[in-house]
Amino acid sequence: MRRASLFALSGIFLGLPLRAAAAEPPPLPADATTPPASETPAAPATGDAPPTLPSGDPGAVAPPAGAEGTAGGEVSGAVSGDLSGSTNTTTEAPTPGPEVEVPAPAPPKPSSDKQPGMVQGRREPAINSLRGGLGLYHTTLADVGGRHTVRVRLHTDFFRKEGFIYNSDEHGPDQQGRVRGTVNIGYSPFKWGELFLAVHSQASRNARAQPGRQDQVNQFALGDLDFGIKGAHRFVKGGAIGLGGQLGIGLLSGTSRLLTDKVNFNIDFLFTLDVRYLTKKQVPVRFTTNIGWILDNSGKLIDFEKFTDATSREVSRFALGVAPSRVRMRYGLDFPVRLGKEGKFGLDPIVELAWDVATAEMPAFFQAGASPSPLPRSSLWGTVGLRANVIAGLHLDAAVDIGMVSPNFEYGPPVAPWQVILGLGWSIDPNPVVKEVPAPVTSEPLPAPAVVEGRVVGQVLDNTGAPVAGAKVRFPGAASNAILTDDQGNFTSYRFPEGQVAIQVELANKATKDATADIKAGEDTQITITMDVANTPPVGILDGAFTDEAGAPVLVTLAVSGNGVDEPFTSTEGGLIRLELPAGDYFAIARAPGFEDKSLRFTVTPGEQFTTVKESLRRATPVETPLVSGKGKKLRLKKAIKYTSANGVDDKSAALVEQLAAFLNTHPEYEEIEIGVHTDDRGNPKQRSSERADAVRSALLAKGVSPDRVTANGYGDNSPVAVNLTAAGRAKNNRTVIKVTRYKGAPTAPAKAPKAGKKAAEPAAPPP
Repeated sequence: MRRASLFALSGIFLGLPLRAAAAEPPPLPADATTPPASETPAAPATGDAPPTLPSGDPGAVAPPAGAEGTAGGEVSGAVSGDLSGSTNTTTEAPTPGPEVEVPAPAPPKPSSDKQPGMVQGRREPAINSLRGGLGLYHTTLADVGGRHTVRVRLHTDFFRKEGFIYNSDEHGPDQQGRVRGTVNIGYSPFKWGELFLAVHSQASRNARAQPGRQDQVNQFALGDLDFGIKGAHRFVKGGAIGLGGQLGIGLLSGTSRLLTDKVNFNIDFLFTLDVRYLTKKQVPVRFTTNIGWILDNSGKLIDFEKFTDATSREVSRFALGVAPSRVRMRYGLDFPVRLGKEGKFGLDPIVELAWDVATAEMPAFFQAGASPSPLPRSSLWGTVGLRANVIAGLHLDAAVDIGMVSPNFEYGPPVAPWQVILGLGWSIDPNPVVKEVPAPVTSEPLPAPAVVEGRVVGQVLDNTGAPVAGAKVRFPGAASNAILTDDQGNFTSYRFPEGQVAIQVELANKATKDATADIKAGEDTQITITMDVANTPPVGILDGAFTDEAGAPVLVTLAVSGNGVDEPFTSTEGGLIRLELPAGDYFAIARAPGFEDKSLRFTVTPGEQFTTVKESLRRATPVETPLVSGKGKKLRLKKAIKYTSANGVDDKSAALVEQLAAFLNTHPEYEEIEIGVHTDDRGNPKQRSSERADAVRSALLAKGVSPDRVTANGYGDNSPVAVNLTAAGRAKNNRTVIKVTRYKGAPTAPAKAPKAGKKAAEPAAPPP
């Protein structure tokens, strides 16, 4: 473990002259022995393509136009440099003579919008690494890309080699091939944070003539899943240096089912240096390194002790990507170049070095004559590739992995001597395009300032000092429209030029008053206008009489609406009603138990003259109510009223409530009833019962029952008739009781008075 740590630290600073080691073992001797079956399997790994975590968008910078980071640094630097270089002032003594026009100074040179890592006002598109987030192939960038960007990548890699693991003088070499595929998704929900998800599988084929082999020719590793989170921050001149870290978890599915058998864990430190931000010509060079460790449990996917043949065991390890826990080091150098108009297209040549150092051992695979690895416990390979940003966020790439050092077999599977990588990716940036455009500088003189005008801000009061709402305020000769005062009598006028303006105020009762105000430029003129009369609308008197078809008087409830009035009034028992109402047009409905509703319209004229209304009501045709019956002071419902979950009347009880309303309308002797609702003890019994009682009352009023005849009370769970411990008991406690509170012969309630501002007159004398 100590040696592995030293190799990890030294790898940051040293370029190692590595000599290639053979990726295949030497020929097996004819009398090679196999290790005992009791040897235990090793911890997991992925061989020559260890998983990587997400990275940031290569070369990207902080958003322009007001965002932190690059936009501030690049724009402020360019503008300050231009201004300091263009200022050139000469002072001369004034001399008499004609005025000389001095030309305006040249406008500052606009800064270039070709900032590092920007394409047409957006951060340059970038895609995922092979098995992680934003990055190159095996290296993760210390960046998270633009906020809310989404990246999707598909890639495959493959190789084929003869004599890769088995090479016998007697039976010949093996034919080893492998194909892998991965789907990657990355998302950057935060300015400094990224989430990633990768699903990958591989298929391996090892054909050989070895007798007694125990492995399958074709083996599959299905549906392994990597996901994790990465944080990174870029600084120094808007993004030259990036530092970050990532945590990842790998779910291993095994060979026969898409279920998680074992779990891997990894942690990495990330560093990126982008030379584009440090050079005036934005030299496209970027260096990235990752140092981390992975706890690999892939060696526990299957029981390798069942293999008595060492070659079969090693072939299976390679097919499943089994490797030990290890330190992972990645070094990447790429050259992101933008081409075409405004850099719409991109080319990124990439060179990488991947170095894994095992921190755990695996059961050894002994082969006579095998030479030791030049780097103990190490797997080492290089990558050369080219990535092209074809259009918008679409990327195509191709690369080749070149095996350099294979581990000894007790420290992991062999490294493939070569491997072709093909990829397709798409980067989606939902952020709007932000592009700075320099404003044109003109030497034309500024327009003359506009003429400043003033307003009238006032209040209208009546002669009692009360504010008048709805008064009409006009300005004769200056404006044709009227302004209405608010609830506090306040108003604000249009803008008028300086001088005197006339004001006229009109109340609802047609009372008017004239005033004037002095308008001052750029100021509000305060004014209070007090009327000479009270703000009382003109009123008249309605004189009504209601009878049945035979001319007998009928006690009615008259619901009146219009001119601010919307309420019912009750006549005398002699069918007479007299009301003082604001002048105007009205609509009314006369209702009486046992009679059909009567609709009427009338107009109240102002003054002492009465507005007379005489109407005859027709008796209602008796309605059959089989679900409702009455006997004396008792009403009986043959069904229980059902309610909805919102405590309204259920549709199943609509017919019952409608018959109850019809019964009350045709039986005036039931002058008042109470709707009492009881519930069980669940929830809020009081609220539930009150809402249900109000729902029944509203339904009856909607069917024409007078509001004076129905009261509603919710009793909650105060009067149970059964225990609430069982469903049957609760069902009994949820009940509605109709109680007659005033039967025929009880005194009739007096007529209601009008609302404020309306005065009821004494009933007129009966007609002779």
